[in-house]
Amino acid sequence: MKKMLFILAITLCCAGAARAQYYGNSIKQIYTLNYQTNIPVGSSRDFVSKMSWEGINVNWAYFVTDNITVGLDLSYNNFHEKVGQKVYRPNANTAINAAQYRYTQVFPIKAQAKYFFNPTGNVMFYSGLGIGALSAGQHIVIQDIDVWDNNWGFLLSPEVGVLIPFGAGNNWGANITAGYNWSTNKSTVGNIKVDNRQSFYINAGLYIALF
Repeated sequence: MKKMLFILAITLCCAGAARAQYYGNSIKQIYTLNYQTNIPVGSSRDFVSKMSWEGINVNWAYFVTDNITVGLDLSYNNFHEKVGQKVYRPNANTAINAAQYRYTQVFPIKAQAKYFFNPTGNVMFYSGLGIGALSAGQHIVIQDIDVWDNNWGFLLSPEVGVLIPFGAGNNWGANITAGYNWSTNKSTVGNIKVDNRQSFYINAGLYIALF
C-alpha cells in the first residue's frame, strides 16, 4: 500500500513539473490522488461490518465543455474483521466452533462524468456519476480453513466534491469527495449471503490541474 501511494505521488508530481500546454485560462485535465475510507451498508455489513481504513483512489478528468468532464476512476479498499466464536458448518456432518477472520477486497473501476458548477472559480464544486464494474474478493479464515469467493458486478456510483487550491492562481490543491457505491455483486461465503455490495466512501487527497 505504501509503495503504491509513493509511486502514484511521484507520478502526479512529474505531471505537474512537465508543464502542460496552455489554452487561454481553461483547465483541460485534472488528476487526483486520494486516501479513501469506506463504510459498508446493506448486506455488505453482514460479512464485514467494520469500516475500511485501507483505501486508495486515483481519478482522471478531461474537460469536454467548460463545465463537463469525462474520465476514469479507480479505487481499492480492504475490509477486515475478527469475529469471536462462531459455529461454521462446511457440510451437514461437520461443525467448527472457532474465531473467524473475514476479509473483503474491492476494486471499483468506472467511467465517470462530472459537472463543475463554477469551473473558473477559486474553489470548484462538482458532482459526478460513475458507471462501471466492481470486483470483490471475500475470504473467511477459520483455523486452517480458507473459504473464499471472487465475483464481479455492475457498478453505479454518484458523488459530490470540491477542489480547493493551495493559494490563488495555483494549479494544485486539496480534493474532498463523498460518494456512494452500489453494485450487483452476489456471493455466499461461509453461509453468509451478500445480495449486492453497497458502501459510502470519502476521499481526501491532492489534485493537479493541467491547462
